Amino acid sequence: MIEHTTPLDAATLRFNATGAADAPMPQAPVLQDLLRYWQSKLGDDGSLPGRAALDPLELRGLLPHIYLIDVLPGTVPDRLRFRVRLLGDRHVEVYGLGLVGKVIDDVFPPAVAAEFNRLYGAVVRRRMPIVNRGQVSWIRNKEWLHYEGLHAPLAADGKTIDTIFGAGAFIGLD
Repeated sequence: MIEHTTPLDAATLRFNATGAADAPMPQAPVLQDLLRYWQSKLGDDGSLPGRAALDPLELRGLLPHIYLIDVLPGTVPDRLRFRVRLLGDRHVEVYGLGLVGKVIDDVFPPAVAAEFNRLYGAVVRRRMPIVNRGQVSWIRNKEWLHYEGLHAPLAADGKTIDTIFGAGAFIGLD
């Protein structure tokens, strides 16, 4: 589990997240590029792109910032779980090794996991990218770090969201 600084509750940790439709473009250039890339992969009929539509060669400049999260059915009805599939080097630099293959609930303190679950759940419900910004207040010795994230839905069948494709810009690491 990631070691956090002090006990956190979800109310004080709330990520500032808005849907792309009701928010300005992301501020970080890497996130603007990712949003344009995701939009270019949308089907003509509005269907969502799947993981198979992502081409690492087209993403090579963004790879250090990218992550993929699997959307899993939960053990409780109507509650999804989220498992880390891939983390780019920037995320590993912030969160450390050992998150790939793990469920969010199993690696973050409960209040932090609840916020990630709420954020990723909103991506699934809204079926569109979400931008969030904040401070990495939950990791010891990283409290000074600010971030902006973009989180977009992917669906192998064009409809059922099975993956969240995103990137983070960590202000202070660049």
